[in-house]
Amino acid sequence: MPYKTNQDTRSTGNPWVPSIDAFKGGSLSGDIQCDYLIIGAGFTGLSIAYNLLKQFGQEKKVVLIDSHTLGSGASGRNSGMLGPGIGAPFHRLEKKFGPEKARTMFQHTLDAVDSSIALIKREAFDCDLTVGSQFKVSTNSSNDQQLRLESDALHRNGFELNTYDEHSVQAIVNGPRYRYALEYSNTATINPVKLLRALAEKITALGGEIILNSACTELEEGHAWVGKKRINFERAVISMNGFSHSLGIQKGRVIPVSTSLMMSSPLSEQQRQQLALKTENAVIDNRKIFNYFRLTADNRLIFGGGAPFYSTSGIIAEQRRGSDGPGSVYKELSAGVNKYLPDLTGLHIEKVWTGTIGVTLDNFPVISSYRKSIDSVIGWCGHGLALSLAYGAAYAQQQKESSSQTGLYWHRKKAPYLSPIPLLPIASNSYIRYLNIMDNLRGG
Repeated sequence: MPYKTNQDTRSTGNPWVPSIDAFKGGSLSGDIQCDYLIIGAGFTGLSIAYNLLKQFGQEKKVVLIDSHTLGSGASGRNSGMLGPGIGAPFHRLEKKFGPEKARTMFQHTLDAVDSSIALIKREAFDCDLTVGSQFKVSTNSSNDQQLRLESDALHRNGFELNTYDEHSVQAIVNGPRYRYALEYSNTATINPVKLLRALAEKITALGGEIILNSACTELEEGHAWVGKKRINFERAVISMNGFSHSLGIQKGRVIPVSTSLMMSSPLSEQQRQQLALKTENAVIDNRKIFNYFRLTADNRLIFGGGAPFYSTSGIIAEQRRGSDGPGSVYKELSAGVNKYLPDLTGLHIEKVWTGTIGVTLDNFPVISSYRKSIDSVIGWCGHGLALSLAYGAAYAQQQKESSSQTGLYWHRKKAPYLSPIPLLPIASNSYIRYLNIMDNLRGG
């Protein structure tokens, strides 16, 4: 096969870790009092903390805690692709919710990308921001038809997007199976951990407190427990995404699922020509079980996707230790490169890793008031990079105005129920296998 790698030097674990470990955070020496307690130090929690501090300054004490290191969940383990979309392709949103609600939903995700880029530029965060385009591509006749339906619906609803036929898509990326492409311009790629660290440093500079390796063991109205230490608060926000079940939040509804990625060594000039992908662009295919890829600032290929799988406690522990990236993950991602980028030869993979996201049965997040003084913002279903960064500003504004949530579909009390906790691994993995079978029946 044309795809080859030196497996002797391939290693597991998150390639972004050295940058994130440089931020240590504070410690909890005893009981404390704060106005806002945020549980979960990923992009959602950091965005909320940052925007509360920007909104209220020194008037409010903001404390953020996490059971592990900064961004140790999905936030610090993703591909760094900032793009639009949520729930379903636009034509299916239109069919389910009607044109007006579908337009509102999709525009919200476009605005989230714009505001995320604006935040990074305004604060001059050093995170390898590269603004360009994200291309959604079809791989067979079945999903080609679906992508064209999506394109038609977007144009019909006033969204201006470029499209590319089978011939012109080859100028974007050398992938012989790609038949059609839809371009989302003004998207971006970043180094996610550099952004996490920059946000954390800004929060502490604004007077916020970030306490790491301190698990919330119990949460009640007005106070939380970290072991035997008590944190009293006026309001708390749960931003733990795929780990929220540990506090009993949306159990059986927000499911911890692992997704997979790998990173190559820097591509040679010949390999870059074989790939024909610009550094400012990213590609995602529109299968149910899909792949996505992009180049880093130093020309490494990040290739992710394939079949996700339920994150058991053992898998999560491996991710925490940096020993994740089993051979099966490497084999599946390598097969994806072989199949969809067959002309890219001599690729050397340096890192293989997985990360736990929070997904729901309908692929929409859950933003709700869990209790009178406790809110939860979870279940981003793989769309969290832009949306969670953008949500912090909306939350801070609501707190200033003492207003309710904006009424978007995902502002809801609960997500659909999948199964009892003991059956979740079987139920979720069975559903993923079903999606994989549907893709194979339609041509893969």
